[in-house]
Formats: sequence, C-alpha cells, structure tokens
Amino acid sequence: MIALDRDVLVKLRNSNQAVIDHLQQYSTEEWTLPAHVAWESFQYHTSRAERRQEQRRLRSTFDRILSFTDDTAIEASYLDDKLQSQDVVLDAVDLFTLATVYTEGGTFVTHNKRDVDEGPVHSLADVDVVHTAE
Repeated sequence: MIALDRDVLVKLRNSNQAVIDHLQQYSTEEWTLPAHVAWESFQYHTSRAERRQEQRRLRSTFDRILSFTDDTAIEASYLDDKLQSQDVVLDAVDLFTLATVYTEGGTFVTHNKRDVDEGPVHSLADVDVVHTAE
C-alpha cells in the first residue's frame, strides 16, 4: 500500500512526468490518501459544494482514504518522540500524515525533501521521496 502526500498528489494531477514515471513502480499496490492530505485538498476550495466535489473526486481516484484514529495518535506521539530525540521536527500535518501511513504499514510517497528526507525519518518509517527537477 502507498499513501501520497499533498505535493505528490498535486504533481500527479498536473501530469508531472517524473512523478508519473516514479509511481508506476506501485501500479499493482493499493493507492491511498491520508485524511490530512484530503483536508489539505479541501482547503483550496471556497464552498462546501466544491469541497464535496473534491471529496468525491478523491474517493473515486483512490482505493481508500485513511482515517486518523486514536491508534494513529499514539503512533504520531511515538514518532514525534523518536524524531525529536534526533533533532528532527515535523510540522503537525506532516507528522499526522506520516503516522497515518505508518499505522497502516504503508509506504509514504512524498516530494517533500526538506521535511521528510532525513535519515531518522527513513529509519523509522517506509518513506519514498520522489525527486524531480521542480
């Protein structure tokens, strides 16, 4: 199972060839989206109707949307402690997104090199950072 971060979702929608090529390796896996990434997508719309339309689009595009649960919250706390002990701090949305994927045992696919492409993050979770020219 893979779960896309918002940056990869946007690049995929914009037909970024490097992202499309990279994601082909996951063609036989379940494709998911963490609820926090869905929330980030909803934020770009101004009306409730547009947000509902985006929700339908995401639900039809992905196999499922991963919920943030109390189990996810425990894992987020664990990951935060482990990362902070190695001087790595993720903002809350990135931490919650990573924890959601971690809880499900999936691969977190992101383009966010600045925040996630750190040795400590890779040692704790299955993270695939897509490198593009942009």
